[in-house]
Amino acid sequence: MAKTLKPGRLCKLGKDDISKHFRELTQVTRTSNFLCGKCARSASDKKRLCRPLEM
Repeated sequence: MAKTLKPGRLCKLGKDDISKHFRELTQVTRTSNFLCGKCARSASDKKRLCRPLEM
């Protein structure tokens, strides 16, 4: 993965990606409005999740 977090789906991130990009992830998930119906990850933008459900 690149030095910054790509604007893709959070559902596909591995453990190493999460630890490398933790600060960026906190910004993306700070005001979460959506939850993934598959893996239960959350995000403020539904485009970052594979099966977004509005909270």
